[in-house]
Amino acid sequence: MFGLPAHALVVHAAVVLVPLAVVGFAATSWRRSWRYVYGIPVAALAVAGAVFAWLAEESGEPLEHDVRDAARGAGLSRPRFGDHPDQGEAAFLAAAVFALGVLAFLAVHHFGRRWKLPPWTGTAAYAVVLVPGALALLTMVAAGHSGAELVWKDVGSFAAGR
Repeated sequence: MFGLPAHALVVHAAVVLVPLAVVGFAATSWRRSWRYVYGIPVAALAVAGAVFAWLAEESGEPLEHDVRDAARGAGLSRPRFGDHPDQGEAAFLAAAVFALGVLAFLAVHHFGRRWKLPPWTGTAAYAVVLVPGALALLTMVAAGHSGAELVWKDVGSFAAGR
C-alpha cells in the first residue's frame, strides 16, 4: 500500500482502536443511560478494531516471509521475530472475542426486556465482557510492544548482520 507493507499501516489502526474500544466500553457501559448513547459507537470501535487486528495478522505473515527472503538474499543471518507472531495472533483472537462480547452485550441491553431477562442481566453481561476486554487490551499492548521492539531495536542488529 503506497509502497509500504500493509502490515505497517493497518497495525496502527488495531493498536489504537482495540484499546480505545475497551476503555470506552469500561467507561460508558456500566451506566444504563450511557449505554443508549455510547453503545453503538463503542461496538463499532470494537468491531473495527477486530477487523484491523485481523488485517494486521493476515498482512504480518507475508511481511515475515519478505523480511526472511531479503535477509537470505543479502547473505545475512536469519532474522528473529521472537514471540511477536504468536502475540499478534493472540491479540486478534482476543479482539474478536471482545467485539463479539460487546455485540452480545448490546443485544442483551436492547432486547433484554423483550426476552424477559432478569433486570440484573445487563450488569452481569457488562462484568462478563470486561474479561475479554482486559485480555484484548493486554494482548494488543504486548503485540504492539514486541512489534515496536522488532522495528526499532532488532532492526539495527539485523542490518548489522548480528
